[in-house]
Amino acid sequence: MSIDYSGKMPDLVFKYDEKHIPGDDLPDPQIDPVIPGARIPLKKVGIGPVDLPVKLLRRDGESQVLQAEASLYCSLDDVNAKGLNLSRLYLLMHEKIKDKLSIDGIKDALTELADKQGSETAYCKLRFKYPWTQQSLRSNLEGHIAYNTTLDCKYKKTSNGSSPYTFYLTIEYVYSSTCPCSFELAYDARTRREAAANAHSQRSIATVTVGFDPTDEKIVWIEDLVELCREHIPTEVQIVVKRKDEQAFAELNGANLLFSEDVARILHKALDGWYDKNLISDFSVSISHEESLHPWNAIAVTSKFADDGTNLR
Repeated sequence: MSIDYSGKMPDLVFKYDEKHIPGDDLPDPQIDPVIPGARIPLKKVGIGPVDLPVKLLRRDGESQVLQAEASLYCSLDDVNAKGLNLSRLYLLMHEKIKDKLSIDGIKDALTELADKQGSETAYCKLRFKYPWTQQSLRSNLEGHIAYNTTLDCKYKKTSNGSSPYTFYLTIEYVYSSTCPCSFELAYDARTRREAAANAHSQRSIATVTVGFDPTDEKIVWIEDLVELCREHIPTEVQIVVKRKDEQAFAELNGANLLFSEDVARILHKALDGWYDKNLISDFSVSISHEESLHPWNAIAVTSKFADDGTNLR
């Protein structure tokens, strides 16, 4: 039950008219706009994050429905324009991306956005968890592990015939790291004094970003990036663990004693191989070992061209 305010404001009708259809003469602040502050172009104007169920095209050709957070922006280059029609951005996102999240769908959305808004650049960011299978180490069982994934896409009008699109794919790869120094100290304590000493290990995260110019021949799939991390840093956290798997994991950690700096260099070399094959245009790696010995994390960052690897996108 609503409160009746008609006695206080008798000139207003306090009733929703669901049958009323307005004409095309509604007020529009975009017409003859009042612009406070500096009359300058804006680098990004848009919406996000928007919860959006998307049907993602996988490497095997199948599709998978995921819940994503999507953002869509473009540059506001006209200094006399008030802003953008933001509802159109959502409709464009819903039309071009929702039912088939693919490289072509994102390209179409960015191109159409830039053309309709008269913008030089357009951007799309999608964040989601990507589930993929993982085999247990020794028990021959299978589970699914979800990777935090970000896809950053940029369109920039060009006049020299080069591709206007750049894509950046980021995954978080979670693994176990065992400190080489701690391992040696524990071994020394056991051999010299028969002390029951253990090396400290911790859950660790490699945030890996690759930039690429997507064509049919040069698409970097999420699975590709996960496989690269699994190959070079094999101590990924495990989903299905029986006792034989736990023992295998202990042995695997012992065979891969790595500081955060070691992991950064190993992945840098592996991604350099992709760069040499012209599969990617840039990359960055950020390593965080969430220390069990210290009240801080051990950090290492590297990149191909970006100054510090954190501003690649």
